[in-house]
Amino acid sequence: MNHYPLIFKPIYKEMLWGGNRLCRLFGRDLPYEKTGESWDISCREGEMSVIENGPAAGWTLEEYIAHDTPGTLGTRLAGHARFPLLVKIIDANDNLSVQVHPDDAYACASGSTDVGKSEMWYILAPPTDGHLIIGLKPGITKEALRHAYESGTVESCLNYLPVSAGDIVDIPAGLIHALTPGVMVAEVQQNSDITYRLYDYNRTGLDGKPRQLHVDEALAVSDFESKIPTATVHGHSIKKGKNTLTYAITNQHFAIIKYDLHESYKEDSDPGAFCIYTAVEGDALILADTYALDLAKGRSAFIPAALGQYVLRPKNGRCVLIKSFVPDTTIF
Repeated sequence: MNHYPLIFKPIYKEMLWGGNRLCRLFGRDLPYEKTGESWDISCREGEMSVIENGPAAGWTLEEYIAHDTPGTLGTRLAGHARFPLLVKIIDANDNLSVQVHPDDAYACASGSTDVGKSEMWYILAPPTDGHLIIGLKPGITKEALRHAYESGTVESCLNYLPVSAGDIVDIPAGLIHALTPGVMVAEVQQNSDITYRLYDYNRTGLDGKPRQLHVDEALAVSDFESKIPTATVHGHSIKKGKNTLTYAITNQHFAIIKYDLHESYKEDSDPGAFCIYTAVEGDALILADTYALDLAKGRSAFIPAALGQYVLRPKNGRCVLIKSFVPDTTIF
């Protein structure tokens, strides 16, 4: 079977803070009134993406990888034990917990079977009050934050970052953060589900019980030295005809390029690594050899490493895609 662009059946998650715009904005048939998260590309036990299109429809992503691992993942990634990325759409109707994620070293030392978690957000719809929680106010120490937790004043320590639709926010491991009411984001992250909750507005979960906090772990991994920027990412933009490519994020876990397309754009797959395109504005076509994939806004497409040449085309004059991939880590 020849490789072709893949799209997957979304895995929906019912969340305490979830909204219901995935149905209204993207025409999705949702199983919950307040879904919250759509895991659009996932390769995890119990949360495995299933192919929706083409000759491999019905296969899991794991099965597709196994049939040609180098051709699917790429020669750089074929020997890796874990699929590296997880792509989601998140719709917040309420505050998410104030949280932080560990890096790989801390996750390993803690005995977790997961890796650390760095992530990024593309703002699809801004929060109601225009701000996200990103980092801490200047001068907040570990001791001050612990005291704030004990006295119930954590919110006074938090940095509120203004954001607009189309902004990109980089969230490395160690950066305290939270989504706020009204926001919708496309998220690319390491393939990990480790979250340390520092504060959760004294809520109970869907089971009616208080949600678990991880204060000691959160304090142990958080950035108190302001090493991590707490700003939106502007990146470096390059014109390609009528199109603009913005190189936004590159780290050892993933790279992000924003494609603002007004006409067709020809690409070649990287034999070393697969890539993923998420349609964040407008609809696109991905044309590869004799196969055409219709990529609607809010969906993600997987490009196998061995695909070869393909064309990205906006369907209605313009679309914006977020390309995510694993860079060559020998440059770091």
